[in-house]
Amino acid sequence: MPVRTIAFFGDIVGSPGRRAFASAVRQVTDHHNPDSIIVNAENARHGSGLHPDGYKDIRKIGADAVTLGDHWLRAKQIFPILDDPEEPIARPANLSVQAAGKTSSSISLGDAAPRLHIITVLGRLFMGYPADDPFACIDREIARITADDPPALFVIEIHAEATSEKIAITWHCAQRHADRVVAVVGSHTHVQTADARIVDHTLAAITDLGMSGSRRSVIGRQIDPVLSFMREAKPAAFDVADQDLAATGLLFRIDTDRRIATETIPLFYTCNS
Repeated sequence: MPVRTIAFFGDIVGSPGRRAFASAVRQVTDHHNPDSIIVNAENARHGSGLHPDGYKDIRKIGADAVTLGDHWLRAKQIFPILDDPEEPIARPANLSVQAAGKTSSSISLGDAAPRLHIITVLGRLFMGYPADDPFACIDREIARITADDPPALFVIEIHAEATSEKIAITWHCAQRHADRVVAVVGSHTHVQTADARIVDHTLAAITDLGMSGSRRSVIGRQIDPVLSFMREAKPAAFDVADQDLAATGLLFRIDTDRRIATETIPLFYTCNS
């Protein structure tokens, strides 16, 4: 059976998150030997955005593709890399057509397998970001890409606050793109959810991958400034925390002949270095 194994890790938060991700890459390689590794890196630059050196470091660590989210434009130095068709990184797709950067990236699964395209869309519920309809965007992107690459397979990342919106997009893909989409993963909340599954016997899904960063934190940020802000409404810099590092995500296996996901395994690795 022509099975390919993909590991997708949650948002890298600052340099501690990069260390957690590096440790997780070593461990997931030892345990599962994935064919490809994907990671969200929208918070890799001091907790917000991604710069070119950080991108190169994450790729060197072992990421075959990198995704972004609502902080994608915090470091404008990344724009030339986002525009480069050879670089496996893209901005969220459901933004203004005037926005910099490409709207999808792709990786090879081997000569005999379809190419795997990765699309990230932003949610609209509770996000406060001017994103377009993610449902229509997914339909457009899949139609655009398959016009040039008919055998294409897809992983959809929904970067959003609301679990309902993430689950709705999962069902949208299962109903309309079951022959194309092999996984729908959520990101942004930095908390791994306990619902990894195969939806309708076709696509792998999880509501949120979690994060790569500090567990002794508030979603990757130092505890005391966040508590001060929430309890006393005192302005504070939410600096990146660096203790008790771990990386979480989802491993899923794809049967590229049947064009379906066949297994999901939640990933949790503490930093061992």
